[in-house]
Amino acid sequence: MTRSVDDPAEAFELLGDETRLAILRTLADADEPLTFTRLRERCGVTDSGRFSYHLRRLCEYFVRETADGYELGPAGSRVIAVTGEAGDVAGDHSADAGGSEADAAATDECPVCGESGCEKLFHVHLSAPWRG
Repeated sequence: MTRSVDDPAEAFELLGDETRLAILRTLADADEPLTFTRLRERCGVTDSGRFSYHLRRLCEYFVRETADGYELGPAGSRVIAVTGEAGDVAGDHSADAGGSEADAAATDECPVCGESGCEKLFHVHLSAPWRG
């Protein structure tokens, strides 16, 4: 059962992990609730203890457990909706990242880290990367 967001910073912190994002994407792609084992296999995580920890953390806000398995909760659905299609977490936010859409079309580089084909949803910097 998901709970209401008392501390938005805590909820956003949960999204800063690739395993948790993989769980959300996998549930978004699923046509029905997934059992723990099926979800873990689809996410490609072999360590069931590690996977269980991440799934439990997501159940605090973004995922709900039903009698049939796990599915996205309302907040999890919103995360997927604002990040683009379920399989495409990067989405197209080039204008929001300080660059123009023309800049993004000219190169496949991430406007934040500069990596080609970067699919990270969040970047953490101690100073602004766009200093000129």
